[in-house]
Order: sequence, then C-alpha cells, then structure tokens
Amino acid sequence: MSSLFQRLARNLVRRGIRDGLLGGNGIWLALGAGAWLVRWLARTPAQRVVTESIRVGETITITSVPAPPYGRRARKLDKADRADAKAARREVARARKRAIERVTGAPADASGSDAKAAKRDTRGA
Repeated sequence: MSSLFQRLARNLVRRGIRDGLLGGNGIWLALGAGAWLVRWLARTPAQRVVTESIRVGETITITSVPAPPYGRRARKLDKADRADAKAARREVARARKRAIERVTGAPADASGSDAKAAKRDTRGA
C-alpha cells in the first residue's frame, strides 16, 4: 500500500510541474506542491547500523560529532579565536619583559630587547 501512495504522490508532483508550473494551471500547481510537501515530510532518515564482535574487557563508546558552524556563527568563533591568540601573544610578551627585568634588574623597554634600548640611548646622546 505504501508503494501505491508513493507512486500516486510522484505522479501528482510530475503533473503539478507539467500542467501547473509549465502549463499555468494553478490547481495542478497547488496539488503538485501539496504532494511534494507530503512526500518530503514522510521521508525517513537513513539509519546507520554497525555490527561488530566485542571481546571480554572491551568497551563501546558512542559519540556524535556536531556539524561545523557556518555563516555568522563561524565568523564569530573565528573572531573569538583570533582575540584569544592575540591575548596569548600579549601575555607571552609581558612574561618575556618581566623575565628581562628580573635578569637585568632594570626596567625593560617596550620592544623587549636590551640591545635596541642601548642603541637608542647612544643615538640620543
């Protein structure tokens, strides 16, 4: 009985396209669109079945991987990742500067290089 319904719906969709969309008859267009909607709503997702032997001591882990983000959400996540990376670089620079100050005993310049600071001091004198 199911195949009869599918065949009927398929024929209604075809006639809806032929006589309704191409022929200009609004009734057949509406019937075809309705049949297509019913077919679309009645479809079932494909089931995945895995059969495997499990030995004593083995475990099963079932996971679901979400789809990767796209569009605005992906751009927002990329922006957040870039901001995190920038903050991490700043923290590394600060830690390097603190290490230089600890070793030399003098405050480090903004560039973080004692050689550049010495060059700058001799140029200004």
